[in-house]
Amino acid sequence: MSLRKFLVNRYKNRKFRLNGIFPSTHLPSKQWLCQALSDHLIYDANQLPPKVDLRQDMTPVEDQSKIGSCTANCLAGAYEYLTKKKNGHNTDVSRLFIYYNGRVKSGNSYNVTDSGCSMTNIIEALEEFGICLESIWPYNITNINTRPSDEAYTTAKDHKITEAFQVKIDLYEMKSCLAQGFPFAFGLKLFASFDQATNIGVVPMPSAFDRSRQSHGNHALLAVGYSDRSQAFIVRNSWGEDWGDKGYCYIPYDYITNTEYCFDVWTVRKVAIDDFGQDHWDQDDSIDYQQNFNPDNDNDDGNNRTIEDLDNDDDGDDDNGDNAYFGNQTNNDQDDEHWNTTDTGQRFFNFGY
Repeated sequence: MSLRKFLVNRYKNRKFRLNGIFPSTHLPSKQWLCQALSDHLIYDANQLPPKVDLRQDMTPVEDQSKIGSCTANCLAGAYEYLTKKKNGHNTDVSRLFIYYNGRVKSGNSYNVTDSGCSMTNIIEALEEFGICLESIWPYNITNINTRPSDEAYTTAKDHKITEAFQVKIDLYEMKSCLAQGFPFAFGLKLFASFDQATNIGVVPMPSAFDRSRQSHGNHALLAVGYSDRSQAFIVRNSWGEDWGDKGYCYIPYDYITNTEYCFDVWTVRKVAIDDFGQDHWDQDDSIDYQQNFNPDNDNDDGNNRTIEDLDNDDDGDDDNGDNAYFGNQTNNDQDDEHWNTTDTGQRFFNFGY
């Protein structure tokens, strides 16, 4: 029996895996994987638009299921976004391949378990091993601790990230990263109140009651925009499209820029381009994403939303007896052709720059 941490909503009979990320203990060893984003900012604070939203170029939000693969999910989302910016197509990459190799980079190659991994482990794995398509190594959680196939490694070795940048936990730098067209991945300490975002995606600031409770959990997420009117970042989760606002949520600036809660902020890209242009800028910031926030009554006594350690065997069997495959339900088979054709081949894998 293995105990894993979950965010539990007893009222709706749902649970979401936490602690798939732990803080990095070191920077990547290669210089090009630990550059400072601050050296590549191109806009002053007064030049930033009131709103940035990258969602139109994101691929469908996927469900990590009950395994601790949030780091792999958020950086897979970033990678798929970058490739879509080049070729205009949704491409489904193997999150399970990324997650396995991230754990290998953490030093567990002889005993890989569903223990989660750090953001830097995933970054190093993407640079060393690369990434294959979902169709080659599918997100079947019964294979969570299984070494991917030789075919997966063979195809992945030509498809590696080349650079990564560390982002300061600073509002200007985080907004600048997004304004230049690049999502950033980050770790965040979550409290039981985070579950209030399940219906409409609005995340509250942690309350004194939240902070007084002993249990909390860490989770990896991907910021894909911001809204000054809402005073919030637009964030992609990995709990499926039926969670939040079609898989996204809105987290207050004050939450993500608080170093007590936020850690390990990174963006991956090809340094030959520092800016994707301003198509994703929006001068009309009239929507207040937080105005409809109305916590459900099931949280009133503090017992229906909890963070708990629950039995979660590594065998990958789904608790409800459902199919253990949690891949993208959208048919992206056509993307194999876009991925492998000579026309888009190497340019695609180097993000086309």
